[in-house]
Amino acid sequence: MEADIVDRAVEEYNRFRSPEATVRIVERRRGGFVAEFSGNFCATCGVYDWLEDLRYEIRRLDPELDAMIEDWRQISDNTIIAEFKLVRRQRDEP
Repeated sequence: MEADIVDRAVEEYNRFRSPEATVRIVERRRGGFVAEFSGNFCATCGVYDWLEDLRYEIRRLDPELDAMIEDWRQISDNTIIAEFKLVRRQRDEP
């Protein structure tokens, strides 16, 4: 179920942010995933915001599911790899 939410969030992210930014899942892990972000967004300030947008797409699709950014690194001029941890939240948590 969580994998389906992540896949749908990736589709939505790419639909609205491509070609400036495109994301794809490169590894699925127990309790999380690794995503590759690519595009010319890497040259802008506020790069972290582009990564966080995937988190917001996931929360929009499932308000109880959060994707915390655990680590990220720029591997080329136009590519960033980010590690996310999936966390199931209680309904009354902010």
